[in-house]
Amino acid sequence: MSKVSLKRAVPLTAVQAFAIAADVASYKDFLPLVSRSTIRGKVEEQGPVKRFAAELMVAVAKLGLHESFTSQVVVDSSVHSVVATSQDGPMKELRAVWSITSIDGARSTVAIDINYQFKSKLMQMAAGHMMDYAVKRVLEAFEQRGRQLYPNSTLPNI
Repeated sequence: MSKVSLKRAVPLTAVQAFAIAADVASYKDFLPLVSRSTIRGKVEEQGPVKRFAAELMVAVAKLGLHESFTSQVVVDSSVHSVVATSQDGPMKELRAVWSITSIDGARSTVAIDINYQFKSKLMQMAAGHMMDYAVKRVLEAFEQRGRQLYPNSTLPNI
């Protein structure tokens, strides 16, 4: 299995950053390559934990690639984490984890860790060269979303 990780301090509170990561249904509105993000079925809530299925469609126009897959998502507001796992679509195995930790009252650290293995060995080899770049773009889009939702934060424009 391959892994890609990225961590960055952002001038958003942990609550603000977590709200962005936890809003899976809005990923289509701001994450690169995600053309559809839909919550499927019932959202189960147990205290600070929500569990649900989410379908994402990833599209890479240059490659003519449009793949959808369903993930089981666990959103835990008590520890500011979002964990998505999948063995659907092109994925043999996927585990994506957003972790948000407070630095102080106005800043937090956003970390994204993705462990993945595609069913296709060819896709796995091709993805190895693109995943680091893609995750960097995801975190940049996350910061841009923070600027849109929380214009009084001190995120610089990029």
